[in-house]
Formats: sequence, structure tokens, C-alpha cells
Amino acid sequence: MKIYSEKLNKLFDTVEACEKAEFEAKEAENREKIRKERAEAEAKAKKEKEAAERKAAAAELDEARKEMVAAQKHYAELLDNFIKKYKSYHYTTNSIADIPTLFESLNLFNLL
Repeated sequence: MKIYSEKLNKLFDTVEACEKAEFEAKEAENREKIRKERAEAEAKAKKEKEAAERKAAAAELDEARKEMVAAQKHYAELLDNFIKKYKSYHYTTNSIADIPTLFESLNLFNLL
């Protein structure tokens, strides 16, 4: 007489063989489930770590921007006071990198 396993959709010669096969199949399912859970946990931890790193980098950028804006405002005030007192200001440069862009020039006078 053959034993049919509904879980495995197979025929077995003995009840013991059927139970053993079903047990092994269940164990394999459990191992796969645990592997998937670990992979998901690792992915979640990686995502959280990247989010924390991004947040820290963004905070550092925000702080640097605040310092830059404060320095630009201070420079603009000093330049404005200098021009009011002496009527003009000029500086000489030897590098094109020292010449401010149009955007930077407009921003110095708080036009943007």
C-alpha cells in the first residue's frame, strides 16, 4: 500500500518515509524562511546606515552653508562700508579662479 503526502504531492512506501520527507521539507522551508529574514534584516540595517550617513552629511553641508552665508554677508557689509567711505574698491588677481561668477557677484550684493 502506498502513502500519499498532500504537502509534497508524492507517494511513499511507508508512513515513516512519508513523515520523514514531510519533516525534511518543513525544515528546508524553515531554513529558507530564516535565510530570507536575515537577508531582509541586513538590507534594512544597510538602508538605515546609509540614511544615517546621508543625514549626517546633509547636516554638515547645512552647517557649512550657514557659515558661508554668514561670511558672504560679512564681506558684503565690509565692502558696502568701504565703498561708502572711499567711493570705490578694486583688487587685482592673477588667476581666473579668483574672479567671482555672475551669480556670486549678484549674491554679494544680496540681490538674490
